[in-house]
Amino acid sequence: MAKLVRISLSLEESLLEQLASMQGKDGYENRSEYIRDLIRSQIARREWISGEEVVGTLSLIYNHHQRGLAGKLIDLQHHSSVHVLASTHVHLSHEICAEMIMIRGCGSEIEKLAASLKRLKGVLKAELTAGSMGRAFR
Repeated sequence: MAKLVRISLSLEESLLEQLASMQGKDGYENRSEYIRDLIRSQIARREWISGEEVVGTLSLIYNHHQRGLAGKLIDLQHHSSVHVLASTHVHLSHEICAEMIMIRGCGSEIEKLAASLKRLKGVLKAELTAGSMGRAFR
């Protein structure tokens, strides 16, 4: 683990109260860890919009009986400028499937692929989670 450094900061009392409330609602017992995670999230967000290489996870729920959908899902992934690192396909019912796709590339290109997949007829839900290549966690 990296060397820890102590800092001090000044906050308005109302801001500190809001921070404590968010910390409690998010289940953090330790204020320092909560603030570290807020900073890491901000670093990852900036990486995502800066054009740097990032990772994302796209979760899809879709009706696999929709004519031609499986082929379109695969085709869009193969012809995208982003790299599909892994994909997991799960049968939720006779008709409904879930797929989790881990993607690496430029944030805007990942968002473009996610939007293309989301618009396909038969896709019931698509959720993109933005991630970091790890710089936010060093």
